[in-house]
Amino acid sequence: MTIPNLPSLWAMQPEALTALADTLNQGPDARGPGRSEEQQAPLYTVEDGLAVIPVQGAMSKHGLQFFGWRLLFSMREIAAALKEVAADTSVRAIMLDVDSPGGTVDGIEELALAVRTAAAAKPLYAWADGLMASAAYWMASGARRIAAPATAQVGSIGVISMHREFSKALEGAGVRYTILAAGHYKAAGNAVEPLSDEMRAYLQEGIDAVYELFLSAVEQGRGVSREKTLAMADGKIFIAGEALKAGLIDRICSREEFIKQIKQEWTMNLAELRAQHPELEQELRAELEKDRAPALENARAEGAKEEQARLIGLACAVLGDAAETLKTVVQSGVTVEQIRALQPLMQPAAKAGTAQPADPDPYRKDALDALGKAAAAPADVAPDQPAGDDFMALVNAKISEGKSKGQAMHEVARDNPEAHAVWLKNVQKESK
Repeated sequence: MTIPNLPSLWAMQPEALTALADTLNQGPDARGPGRSEEQQAPLYTVEDGLAVIPVQGAMSKHGLQFFGWRLLFSMREIAAALKEVAADTSVRAIMLDVDSPGGTVDGIEELALAVRTAAAAKPLYAWADGLMASAAYWMASGARRIAAPATAQVGSIGVISMHREFSKALEGAGVRYTILAAGHYKAAGNAVEPLSDEMRAYLQEGIDAVYELFLSAVEQGRGVSREKTLAMADGKIFIAGEALKAGLIDRICSREEFIKQIKQEWTMNLAELRAQHPELEQELRAELEKDRAPALENARAEGAKEEQARLIGLACAVLGDAAETLKTVVQSGVTVEQIRALQPLMQPAAKAGTAQPADPDPYRKDALDALGKAAAAPADVAPDQPAGDDFMALVNAKISEGKSKGQAMHEVARDNPEAHAVWLKNVQKESK
């Protein structure tokens, strides 16, 4: 019988790792810590908006099936479930339902990242349903809150590697192995020769490096200092009361109470939020204002455009043919001051012996033409610019091409700003 090769580095309770190795050595009739294919639970369930993801048993990156018996649960399947519930619009919050001694180092950082990503999308909690040890705690440390019943065991933060040596047994059986390798450390930790001090130190370096990653994950996930992290990460397993004092968990309660608390948190109203978490309310308001500012600015701009279009439409209905000149004035951005400077030009000659204009239509046309002439006037005009006669010559040329006077003046002012500026300055002088 071929026994599957186990990974070399584990974040797992030592006794659970030993039991797993013994199960594999005993063969297919052994019934260790696993489930048959028929007993496998779904990746998650959803009830009243809460997605519950079971994490039960030892874990490895891809899982391990042995003669139809699941000995290791797949970290990647758990990560896939996290990704799915994070995208599920019916899910309001996520709870990891954990009963696990840990698992392999390979794959746990990927799973921990999946937890942090899901927690950024939706509130994520973890429940220690009996045992939350080593890699299982590494994963759960990214949760918003961790709770456990009074009898639960939590902790065992550390990294372990199991080295088994069979040189004496092989010698007694008359079997002799010769290791052939290129690279001084290539055969470090092999099972057919004793482990030297040098090779032990080399393997310990790798274990220490992974342990540092574990500490960083707990430090970041629990929001505690390195000093406090080291106090809870010496490999000990804690009963729930001790785990609470050490800062490993946040609450001791029943599973039903914890789920009730989770649901209460996502239905908290504004008054409760303001009373219990004033700093969070301020942060949320600031974030909303930040997101709303561009939308308000766009709304104001759109409103201004709509109002301008409405006013132009009303003017068109009143002014008829002269509306084109008005459009030119509005679109050019002419200022109120410029229009006021031209007001004297907008008064037509009166009929002899009366105070009435000679002709209402010429009055309206002269006024609108004067506005059109002011449409693109610059704020400042240099005193040494050329005479403005050229401007009207260009305007007349445009009119001879069939353009209206307002349109002609707009195009010439746009293409010949200097001539237009001098012409406008002369008009303003004449009006004084």
